[in-house]
Amino acid sequence: MTACFAKTISTGELIKLGESYSPQMRGQELNLVASEKLLKQSRILSNPIFTFQGGSLKSSTQSGAVSDFTLGQPLPWPGKRRNRIEAQEFAVKIAQISKEEARLQISHRIYINVAELAALQELEDHYSERKRRFSLIEKSLRARPQASPKQKADRDLIESQINLMEKTMLDLLARKEALMWDLKIFTNSSFDKVIFPWESLPKALTRDEYVHLLESSPRFKQIKLEVSLAENKIQQARLEARPDILVGLNYRQENVAPVNHFYHGQVAVVIPIVDYGQHSVEVARAEKNRTTAYHHFEKDQLSSLVHESFSQFEASRKAIEVFNFKNLGQMENKFYDAEESFRKGLIDALTFLQIDALVHENIDQIYFSRVSYVSSISNLNLLIGKAPEI
Repeated sequence: MTACFAKTISTGELIKLGESYSPQMRGQELNLVASEKLLKQSRILSNPIFTFQGGSLKSSTQSGAVSDFTLGQPLPWPGKRRNRIEAQEFAVKIAQISKEEARLQISHRIYINVAELAALQELEDHYSERKRRFSLIEKSLRARPQASPKQKADRDLIESQINLMEKTMLDLLARKEALMWDLKIFTNSSFDKVIFPWESLPKALTRDEYVHLLESSPRFKQIKLEVSLAENKIQQARLEARPDILVGLNYRQENVAPVNHFYHGQVAVVIPIVDYGQHSVEVARAEKNRTTAYHHFEKDQLSSLVHESFSQFEASRKAIEVFNFKNLGQMENKFYDAEESFRKGLIDALTFLQIDALVHENIDQIYFSRVSYVSSISNLNLLIGKAPEI
């Protein structure tokens, strides 16, 4: 697929690209195709068997050629073919669900990554402006011809803060680059900036609704199918020990005087007196018990994840009520007021840095609380098999 390039790209566009390009999706599609082909194969009878034998017949009075022709058709033991078809039908349904799960996982991963990347883009602008203003302050402090010990201490504090800002910016850029690479790999696209719909954050259901919907989620459906397939394997182990039946017709010709023709039918079976599948049945039964036990554990784990994700959602929901976008301008104004007071000597450097740290911690939380909100709802929706709300 040809790579896509755009200066700016939306969340929905990236999700569509991920669903259509992702190697994970392609692998699941091929797995489904293979399962469907095997289902068709399971419905086909074995090929007939043709046998030819030739020789000569000699007696005291005459001799001649002898030919034997046999055409036989292997037939599975009653119930064996139906069992094989059912097993493959389960496999096809599991492959279909796995494909849908893969699509949802890719969509939600892209959705969460875009939200974090969009937040980092905004914070990068804030950090750059913050560093620029601190650099101007530091430059003005250095320009003073005869700085007092207090002014020198203030300058040192400002320089130290600039160094910390550079480290914070490097960490932010590293995380931003990692997210962009992740999105590029999943979507086969290149872009400079992403757009996330902050104005229309998804709404959550209640905790009880998520727990209830978990029962009908793709993963729960797959668990039930895997248990049913394990039960099918037990019956399959019993049936596979029973022999296939070979039904055939035979024609024999003896070229002597007079020419003799023989016609007869035949039925051949393997007698299961040594191997009658007892160990295969025990293995299949043990595998079914293992699958059932593991899936009981997995169900409990999924239920626990619902409660954990919902608790994270509740915390992030309350956080975005406190750290509102409406407060962003107020926070920036507080920093500008503190900067002006410091330049006029109304507050010392330590007080200015304390105000700066509080202001920008609040700005960070305005964005990161929303990323946490998006992530927790996305995890909840993924658990119940619901696509991201864009």
